[in-house]
Amino acid sequence: MNRKLIPIAVGAALAACASVALAEDRVYRVDDESHLIRRAPDWNLADNEGMCRLRIWVDDTARVRLQGDRITVETDRGKRAFDQGSVCTQPLPAHAVDNFHVEVARGRGTVMEVRQPDRHNNYTGTVSVVDPQNGGDSYELIMAWNTPGPVIGAAPEAVPVPLPAPAPGYAAFDASRACQERVRVEFLNRNRDGDAYVEFREPPTVDTLGHERSTIQGYAWARSRTESRPIAYNCTVNDNTQRILSASYDLRDNPRVSYLR
Repeated sequence: MNRKLIPIAVGAALAACASVALAEDRVYRVDDESHLIRRAPDWNLADNEGMCRLRIWVDDTARVRLQGDRITVETDRGKRAFDQGSVCTQPLPAHAVDNFHVEVARGRGTVMEVRQPDRHNNYTGTVSVVDPQNGGDSYELIMAWNTPGPVIGAAPEAVPVPLPAPAPGYAAFDASRACQERVRVEFLNRNRDGDAYVEFREPPTVDTLGHERSTIQGYAWARSRTESRPIAYNCTVNDNTQRILSASYDLRDNPRVSYLR
């Protein structure tokens, strides 16, 4: 081989290896995008205590947001921060919680700007991580809260889900979040294998029925390890008492054999 071509060939090979390594790295990391949080072994929607073990890689400064069952890692400064397999015992509720706090279980830097979920931020828990040393490091944060929560398996009439007090511009969204939580409970009551979940991607529509009642309608995805199907869901809301009166859903695109129900 021509000696002049050797450095080019070696450089191309190294670039190819780097591309493969980057591709493998992207298999498990999702950067600056919202994605479903993983379920911890003790996942329990009925528990009055919730907790997320946030495992994040940070170089300089990053922000972590948790809303419902979705987590977002945002890079403020330094190399791109990413999730390393965070898990939660339940979604962050779409209503006020008590004793919301964040602790550092592992990491050399500091945690700051902890923001409690409330109606003004659409019930999103936020924390910033500052890594002061050269190079990045893995952090493990404990985000925890207390909440009464709905009771799994109870009759719908016995589990009224209160809506959060409306804020300007967010009243319909708050009702939608409460509706989605109720639909999730109904779905998990019928699919108890521990593998099924509901993914809400788009906000639903809200229409007034009259007599201080509204209806919320939307679409979502019911998923398991082996199956994925669209669903249509519907809730009835008492606007005066701010409670979900009923919630239901229907599976669409019925296959001949379905494990979801």
